Amino acid sequence: MSLLLACLLTVAVETIFLILFGYRDRNAVSIIVLVNVVTNLLLNLILALIGKTWITALLLECLVVAAEYLVYAFAFGRGRKLFFLTLGANVLSCGIGLLLFSPFC
Repeated sequence: MSLLLACLLTVAVETIFLILFGYRDRNAVSIIVLVNVVTNLLLNLILALIGKTWITALLLECLVVAAEYLVYAFAFGRGRKLFFLTLGANVLSCGIGLLLFSPFC
């Protein structure tokens, strides 16, 4: 899967997911898009450099969830609901990406 396609998929899925749960004003959507572009590109570039294994991908995805939550918590206010929405958005986008592009599915 190309880096651009992976990024577009992630941005679309996670932005729509968070919009559905109330983060729909222009400021929120801008933050969500920017955060997802940065974290997705970093994740995929790091995986390309160190090699893709299930364990490295899982560990890096956990770091992505933590990083995204920290930015969202700063922008929108901390909360358990926001953490689980961030986790859910990432699980959803990763799962869709695996289903569409993984040779293992």
